Amino acid sequence: MGNSAKQLGCLLTLEQAAEILNCSLKTVQRRIESGDLPVIRDGRLVRVHPDDLDRFIRLRREG
Repeated sequence: MGNSAKQLGCLLTLEQAAEILNCSLKTVQRRIESGDLPVIRDGRLVRVHPDDLDRFIRLRREG
């Protein structure tokens, strides 16, 4: 398995991202539409890279 194939295997579905964020799928979709959460698109397939989700969380952390 090539390096890019390994990276694709670690991408999160929008449902998984919503579960990690403890929010609804609609909230994740709104964050994507606003440009706050970057995604990887391949046709109708939409995935979130774990590093992007981590960055999204860190940028919104207070305290």
